[in-house]
Amino acid sequence: MNDGSSRWRLYLIVVGVYVFWGANFIFSKIVLKEMPGMVAASLRPFLAAALMLPVYWWSVRQGAEPVKLRELPLLFFIGSVGVAVNQACFLVGISYTSAGHAALVISLTPILVLFLAAFVGEEKITPWKIAGLTVAIGGVVLLQNGHSASTQASSLMGDLFIVGASASFAIYTVFGKRATRQHGAIPIIAFSYAAGALTLFPFTYSAVLSFDYSLLSTKAWLAFFYMTVISSTICYVFFYYALNRLAASRISAFAYLQPVVASLLAVPMLDEPITAAMVGGGSLVLAGVFLTERG
Repeated sequence: MNDGSSRWRLYLIVVGVYVFWGANFIFSKIVLKEMPGMVAASLRPFLAAALMLPVYWWSVRQGAEPVKLRELPLLFFIGSVGVAVNQACFLVGISYTSAGHAALVISLTPILVLFLAAFVGEEKITPWKIAGLTVAIGGVVLLQNGHSASTQASSLMGDLFIVGASASFAIYTVFGKRATRQHGAIPIIAFSYAAGALTLFPFTYSAVLSFDYSLLSTKAWLAFFYMTVISSTICYVFFYYALNRLAASRISAFAYLQPVVASLLAVPMLDEPITAAMVGGGSLVLAGVFLTERG
């Protein structure tokens, strides 16, 4: 396979990941109607770690290089910030603000990734990247201004939590890219989720143990399955596969697809209409991603 087709395959993988992550906004709202945010934030990395650690151990038995003791502090840092802080901020934040506001604030992530990657010497800030991110932000703003007034009200506290989720994911992306060069995606995901679960446990164990899980509907359980298995494990394997081969800022630019996907899914799932703002905003987002990729 030539370099051109291989590159397009990577971009298709990234698009697929962010499409599924965009749907996660909808499924998260479904879960949070029946489960407290901190309970979901704690269970999600715990179950993801339980799924990924056996895969890691199997890969080591098949000849993969095991993680060394001296590498654990970095993985613990990535997991504590990129998983524990990210999950807590996202799930608590989205329970206090609208999905539209959350998607808008999350659009800060590519900018934070670009500047953090430049700060640590991983990438250079170029005019094309700045232009692309600016155009994409304009598309997200247009998209969210066209949301129905019937959506959940936003709040400053909720938006600030989402800012925390955005910043922590930027750290997870940039430092996770460094770690995957040595071991690939599976060990990084397994150990970072384990670290995230351990970090959250002291703050959430009381809520996790006291919650009555029999109250959850089948719909909520299926949505939680999506959040844990598809969004938190399968998507991250493909995300790190692409991240190890493409610049972090180029991959993160595709994050602007998330509000587009969330808005499109709101049509069949929340009975929201297709609007001119949705079409125009989505077009600007795609144009911004294209400009950033050229950078």
